[in-house]
Amino acid sequence: MPRQPVAATKFYQQDIVQKASSNSYGIVLRCWHDAEDMPIPPAATLADPLMRPLRHGEVGVSWLTEGGRREILPESELHLLDRTLQPGDFCKRSVDDVQSGVVTDLRVRCRVEHVINKEPVEGWKTSSDIYCRSDAEIGDYVICDDWIGQVVELFDENIIEVPSGQLVRLPEFSSRLAVGEKSENILPPPGGVQHMIGFLFGHPSRSSGLETVIAVKHTVYAIAWLAINQRLDILEAQKRPRPARFWYGQEISKLTLLRGRADFQMRTGDRLNLKNNTGLPFTKHGQEGEAGGVVCVQSFSVTATETELSVLWQDGTKETLNARDVIPYLNPDEYDCWPGDHVIWSSEGVKRPAVVQAVDSAQRTAKVLFVDTKQIEMVSLLELDPHGASDLEPAQGGIDGLGVRRGDFVFIHNEGLTNGYEPPRVPKIGELESWVRENPFIGGMNQLSGWRKEMADLGTDIATRRGKDGVVEGQMKRPSENGPVDWIGEVFDLNLDGTVQILHPDNTVQTYPLERLTKLYDGIEQLEDEIYEGGNHMSSPYEEEETWAMNEDGEWVQQDHSDEWEEYEEYDDAVEFMDSMDSGDSVYRISGAGIPEDDPEYMSLDPILPPPSGSQTLKASSTEDIPTPNGDSSHTPREESEDDNMTDNSPNEEKKTSWKHFDILPQVPPDHAYYSTIPMQHSRSFLARLQREYHILSGSLPDSIIVRAFEDRADLLRCLIIGPQNTPYEDAPFVIDWMLDSNFPNSPPLAHFLSWTNGNGRVNPNLYEEGKVCLSILGTWAGDKNETWSASRSSLLQAFISIQGLVLVKEPWYCEPAYDKLRGTKEGAVNSRLYSEKAYVLSRNFVFRALDIPLGGLESEMKWLYYTNRRLEKVVSDARALIEKSKEASSSTTAEEDEVAIPRLTAGGIITLERTLTKLQGLLDAQSTTPKDV
Repeated sequence: MPRQPVAATKFYQQDIVQKASSNSYGIVLRCWHDAEDMPIPPAATLADPLMRPLRHGEVGVSWLTEGGRREILPESELHLLDRTLQPGDFCKRSVDDVQSGVVTDLRVRCRVEHVINKEPVEGWKTSSDIYCRSDAEIGDYVICDDWIGQVVELFDENIIEVPSGQLVRLPEFSSRLAVGEKSENILPPPGGVQHMIGFLFGHPSRSSGLETVIAVKHTVYAIAWLAINQRLDILEAQKRPRPARFWYGQEISKLTLLRGRADFQMRTGDRLNLKNNTGLPFTKHGQEGEAGGVVCVQSFSVTATETELSVLWQDGTKETLNARDVIPYLNPDEYDCWPGDHVIWSSEGVKRPAVVQAVDSAQRTAKVLFVDTKQIEMVSLLELDPHGASDLEPAQGGIDGLGVRRGDFVFIHNEGLTNGYEPPRVPKIGELESWVRENPFIGGMNQLSGWRKEMADLGTDIATRRGKDGVVEGQMKRPSENGPVDWIGEVFDLNLDGTVQILHPDNTVQTYPLERLTKLYDGIEQLEDEIYEGGNHMSSPYEEEETWAMNEDGEWVQQDHSDEWEEYEEYDDAVEFMDSMDSGDSVYRISGAGIPEDDPEYMSLDPILPPPSGSQTLKASSTEDIPTPNGDSSHTPREESEDDNMTDNSPNEEKKTSWKHFDILPQVPPDHAYYSTIPMQHSRSFLARLQREYHILSGSLPDSIIVRAFEDRADLLRCLIIGPQNTPYEDAPFVIDWMLDSNFPNSPPLAHFLSWTNGNGRVNPNLYEEGKVCLSILGTWAGDKNETWSASRSSLLQAFISIQGLVLVKEPWYCEPAYDKLRGTKEGAVNSRLYSEKAYVLSRNFVFRALDIPLGGLESEMKWLYYTNRRLEKVVSDARALIEKSKEASSSTTAEEDEVAIPRLTAGGIITLERTLTKLQGLLDAQSTTPKDV
């Protein structure tokens, strides 16, 4: 039974919401549809109520009006106040709208109140009313002596008013406090870390009651210097050594603060100062004559915002609308692009740079300006690469996709010079200094080490001296105060001729060709990339560590490892070995996505059958006219027996395969992915296990999978899997090369998928263009203990069947991590349909590739299946019928069509498919004129 449709999502991360029948407002931090692939430790669940697993329709909110209290509650109890988007973000009008837009600009107005006494200020305030801050926050860029750096850490000096009214100075790390915050435990408990915390202005006694933050000052900045002005010549650049790591006191005035457009926009909860303070509320704290003196607070907090967006839609239209009228586009299709984007058009092995002019998202076509001819043409989106992923050659260092995006910070090269790369590729530079990655603690969580300890000592010393002889900090300059800065800027807009508009720090906008730009590699982004790459590490099942997996309810649970992994045992025969395996381990999860057991496509293994008897096919006069797949093979022909399943031409009888499912060939073919690897010396246990694997394969492979082993390389195999019926992969050949390393069977086999997409994207989320097969049993995706490879419980047969049953499925989009939860949603249905069309069109080209360039060890099998058994005619006939049906006027599908993997094609899908059909028809025509073997 298909799942019932669920209600559309109402809220997204960073939404500003209000609780029904309440004045409380807060910010959404978690949603049920978020891609959360990391487990939540039990300790965090107890400490933070926001961290429990979410059910459908729930969100996690941090209440800004309640001191940051966090709560999970149903969407039905919330009202949307404003939606947070930035220039460069993608959006849609609704989840089922196929057209999307990109935010090109925004304007925010806000209401404010005094941070402490909560007295409101009348009217809406805009950015023109706000006093631009001159202090930097973590992540902000700063400039010094032609270098651009990024603030990676702060040391603060806070002034806290205790319940008695006395003022206390509190030095500490990382800007955790904001003016106006009130709590009973702002000050650390007695016995805290003394080298980080100092109480000045006397020694107040601790008493119960609210403590209030009345001032926050950044006293020490830790800055990582990323890159130097690219307009300097080499000799001049050598005169500019990296600036200092720590900045404090009057030295701060040598820095220039560089802020982007997004930094000037107000958000609910922000603290700010107004340019005109006349008649506005303020508060006084402290007493004259006391150490702290009197502190006057005239700061305000943002209580409400209203955001107006400028949106460029894919069709080229522009619109100004309220942010609440759109939703974030969280899962863009890999072919999505927008006017002004730089892309690569790829077809028939030819690649050409182009600039998108407009996109028809419903039909998946685009008008593009070809850079080489300056001509505008209509093309299929399936032939466009917006990300630079089509270049499978090793990427040059620093490459980060194609073109630039709005909001990127870029360096500008001198006129007449370029970034050194062939457009539309753009390099990125920015070297994060190694000291930033140092471990902050030694010997426990309370003992700072390295540069953080040095920074804490500096900050504490400054606070101490301020209490004695006074210390005065300098203020960072604004770009306008330091002369024009024309060597760096923010991408403001993308022009349809391929040029780029850059907003310079002095607020001037200049236009540059793409080749004069180099992207700045953000230091915080570098750290996130390193964490992400480290997260892909596949831990060994033999390591003694905690492992977690998501159960059927979407909850992260710790796996039980009380029982030790079974050691591999040598069984007397294959039957005993198979019987020893847990039947529940016959299939394995891919990329963490589960397949519902009631899904009719679950583990569907289809036999190889010829077309229906009514199809127009090339018919042989008798079975003697049909060559066996071994007849022209490079390996030794086998003798046919009475038990062989030979092809029959009886019109109403089921046809069965005429090939040998498992065979051992004399030599490994040169086109094998692991052909160049060094052969290993095989142990006795390896050979014994291999013999049993061969025994299993020789008698248990389904009709649609064949496997070839090799006498000269016992560690290599090649398998052919035919795409199951009623999937986007129907009738297409999928070839995977395998290698058993020296640790087999204690480690899983290595797999390399032969991708024939010609750089037009993955044919499946788990089958990468570079050959990776993402499957838990292969150790390329993190699964629980029962899903990973086990020497005693796993087999090669299970790996092969898992690929066919769990990878080559009817709706492959849901194989992406965390997408399975979107089954039954409109968003899931739209994305799944687009992905399945792409998978179908690309896999038709697999048929051509397998026949055009014969595969070593599979030549006769391909010829038998697609020519003798007439499967090629079926592929062409089915594709043409689908094209004709797709061209019909009606855009709606019937109930019967909804059960079909590919009910209709878009115009873009038809354009690409027709190119492939022309090639396939050429093969058919050539075959019809070739004399048949007798």
